[in-house]
Amino acid sequence: MATLTAKCRRRKLAQRESFSVDACDCGALHLTIGYVTMRLDPCAYREMAAVISEALDRLPAHGATTVH
Repeated sequence: MATLTAKCRRRKLAQRESFSVDACDCGALHLTIGYVTMRLDPCAYREMAAVISEALDRLPAHGATTVH
């Protein structure tokens, strides 16, 4: 895992409403959801994105969120 230091600088990769992803000089990716920020290495971020994508693919069509 990357080591966050006081000198780390972030650059915004993406942002929508209360969600954002920043890349840090130390190699970490910062995923912010509202007031919560998770600091992940790129491999962990890719795994998380794959799991979320898989879950979205399994949701019923038309945005319904009831899963049985």
